[in-house]
Amino acid sequence: MARTAIVIGAGLGGLSAALALQRVGFEVEVYEKSQELKEVGAGIVLYPNAINVLRKLDVYDAVASAGSFGRHGKYMTPNGKVLVEMDLKDVGLEKEAIAIHRADLQHALVNKLGADKIHLGMPLTSFDDNGKVTARFPGGSFASGDLLVGADGLHSAVRKQYLKDGDPQFANCFAWRGVVTGEFEGLPSDSGLLILGSGLQFGAMRIGQGRVYWFGAVADKKGAGARTSKKDVLELFGNWTDPIPQLINATAQEALLTHDLYDRKPTFNWGKDGITLLGDAAHPMVPFMGQGGCQALEDSIALGASLKEASSIPIGLRKYENLRKARTANFVTQSRKAMKASMTSNPLIAAARDLVFSKMPPQVLMKNFHTLNSYDMPDLD
Repeated sequence: MARTAIVIGAGLGGLSAALALQRVGFEVEVYEKSQELKEVGAGIVLYPNAINVLRKLDVYDAVASAGSFGRHGKYMTPNGKVLVEMDLKDVGLEKEAIAIHRADLQHALVNKLGADKIHLGMPLTSFDDNGKVTARFPGGSFASGDLLVGADGLHSAVRKQYLKDGDPQFANCFAWRGVVTGEFEGLPSDSGLLILGSGLQFGAMRIGQGRVYWFGAVADKKGAGARTSKKDVLELFGNWTDPIPQLINATAQEALLTHDLYDRKPTFNWGKDGITLLGDAAHPMVPFMGQGGCQALEDSIALGASLKEASSIPIGLRKYENLRKARTANFVTQSRKAMKASMTSNPLIAAARDLVFSKMPPQVLMKNFHTLNSYDMPDLD
């Protein structure tokens, strides 16, 4: 009989994990607490390591056709001064990055998996593992399988029951996000920009189909609070260089997203027996290296490959965890360091940061791309 897997959460990590498990012979069912599949967060950049995952899951073509190839970028100051300009080809990188709306990425993964494998409106209430894992849902419904993957995000119900380690930690920072459609001067089709202020940061990139994803990050120990309107965004970013004011003004108020940012200190206890964690449930990180979603996608490949020929489910799950713990812990730590360095509110330190950027060769700044491009992922086949 085929082995069976229960995946909790139909976000990017849960769907990619389900695909990887399906590829190595598992019968998979995904349970999602939301009543509809609606991926929030607006946009995501899929760096070369994530591109490798898309190819292994056979969804690259669908994602590439929906998104925008990112090959060119600028670091700038709020008054428009260019600190450093980069082109992937100029620094010897052949592999691209793809910027895409999260909903389009989710749609591609759902189409590959099959919508019939996803059960909506099913929040996990508890689970137990007595040789077989049983997941329980409201109304007395339940599902049983050989393993359970908690891919249910930052406030994971699986993690809450298993680790009992409390809430994630607030990063003293929040962000506004939006998506707009149109042509905006200074933002070509394959381009993105990142503007660094004092305790402020603004980014924008094309995400395909004529759309632009933007975010504005704010260092503030109080969090966003009631600051959820375009007026609030314009108060901080409205006098920045074009096209920042235009992007904000073009965003519909109801489409503006406001999020406090969180992460957790790395833990090396992700599961036992037939239970494991994946993605933000295991290693949430602040978004200042752009690796949260990418690392969840990497997790899925390691999970499938580890279980492919494992002599038992627990042995395969512990192998997966051991493959992923150190790498993801490093990204959690480095993302927090990147936030502190790029979001400093000290004007003197911010000026020094800008000077360093202006003197830095693009090849040095793009070193992380080489690292991401060269990461050796296991095979599913």
